[in-house]
Amino acid sequence: HYFIQSNLRLMRAVIRSLGGMLFQQDYKKPECGAKQILIKVKSAAINPVDYKMGGMIFSGSIVGIDFSGIIVEIGQKVNSSYEIGNEVYGCANGSLAEYTTVSPDRISLKPKSISFSEAAAMNITYMTSLQGIRDYGKLGKGDRILIIGASGGCGTAAIQLAQYLGAKDIVAVCSGKNGEFVRSLGATDVIDYTKSDLKEFLKNSDGLIDEASKFDVIYDAATHSGAGEEYKAVSLELLKEGSDGNSCGQYVAINGSPWMWLQAFTIGFWGNQHLILMNSNTADLETLANLTDEGWTDDNGNLNKLKPIIAEELELSEEGMKKGFELLQSRRVRGKIIFNM
Repeated sequence: HYFIQSNLRLMRAVIRSLGGMLFQQDYKKPECGAKQILIKVKSAAINPVDYKMGGMIFSGSIVGIDFSGIIVEIGQKVNSSYEIGNEVYGCANGSLAEYTTVSPDRISLKPKSISFSEAAAMNITYMTSLQGIRDYGKLGKGDRILIIGASGGCGTAAIQLAQYLGAKDIVAVCSGKNGEFVRSLGATDVIDYTKSDLKEFLKNSDGLIDEASKFDVIYDAATHSGAGEEYKAVSLELLKEGSDGNSCGQYVAINGSPWMWLQAFTIGFWGNQHLILMNSNTADLETLANLTDEGWTDDNGNLNKLKPIIAEELELSEEGMKKGFELLQSRRVRGKIIFNM
């Protein structure tokens, strides 16, 4: 092994238990396997999946996936160009801790132009949205996209990435109080779900929905996210139709009912309906880092860069853990909740 010497054998961590989540001051520091990289975590972000994974099955495991940090040890069988001291970000199996071990194919060098906390805010939300609208949705230049749940972590990422992919119309669905916020990120129109039904908003003066008002891609970051939202049925009615009369627009969801997940792993969906199974990988993390540091030029000659949105930064402590997950479960935060070590 190649490593930075450290006498620390115990660390702070948040773990799953049968009664929920526990903050521990003296959790055993992980050992670096031959094919792993040991990270000193600087910041970690939380996601709904972190509290949805039950303690019954995963009891004793460390909570969290998103992280940014510094490489302190590299396993002897790791074949990569990473070096001790590199600042990296990516996905871990347990990031709410002072140290974590990772696979080298799930990390990348951290974007240089942003902080550790901002980098930790990017991993799951930006990779999910990039793969969702680029790979599943096939969003192309000049397309029209509807983003449901636009002010949350995946929604704010999707708005920015839709601009990068060349979307002409980016219609955001969120509460009215977040309207100006999503416009500032690049939304071209906003539907306030507290006041307008999606179909009613899109109808013309004759009470019909023009084909031009329908969407090439609908990215649904709200359905089945915990408060009874259901947008799938209406979304399928708002997809553009192909020349054969069948829908050619793509419906892409980040959450699904138990039946939808069963479908995803067995018989699958119709060709234009998708439930995202995010694939954490170095190539997409490198793409996101480049779009953050170097950016892209739009059709008007303007330079744009990805800007992760942080809702709250907290210390990794028992009090911080409770506050962070209460905020996350309230489902009213704008952006990501970050824990700094």
